[in-house]
Amino acid sequence: MSGQGGTAPPGTRLRSAARGEEGQIGVLILGYLLVSLLVLTVVMGASALYLGHKKLLSTADAAALAAADTFSLGQSGDPAGGPAAVLDPGAVQSEVNRYLSVTNAAERLPGLAVAAETGTADGRTARVVLTGVVHPPLVNFLVPGGIPITVVAEARARLSQ
Repeated sequence: MSGQGGTAPPGTRLRSAARGEEGQIGVLILGYLLVSLLVLTVVMGASALYLGHKKLLSTADAAALAAADTFSLGQSGDPAGGPAAVLDPGAVQSEVNRYLSVTNAAERLPGLAVAAETGTADGRTARVVLTGVVHPPLVNFLVPGGIPITVVAEARARLSQ
């Protein structure tokens, strides 16, 4: 029967159609692999940036709390009078530097620096501004200097009864 009408058996037709598709799955797998590696690189970089920010923020919070404890007693601006906690900008700055050196924060946080805005604006709130650098993995060659980050933390000195 296969000799009549010049038709090939069904298995032969499928094999010849499949031969035209050979090698196509390799390109598809390679494309998916490249997309997966790109997504993995972006997620790792974003995670490194997030964790670096959280480490720096935690350090700034602790330094602000230590600086808020440097208050001295003074008069409040309240007409009723009474003592109040008063912060000195120089004392806040020196306490932040002391805290960072005692805790060896510079070893854990690359590029750590205390910004000039660190101090107190109202005499009651210690404001700490820290800067640092995050070096994301795998793409460090794209940003060899790292990604700079800045955090701000505040702590208020308050007397209560």
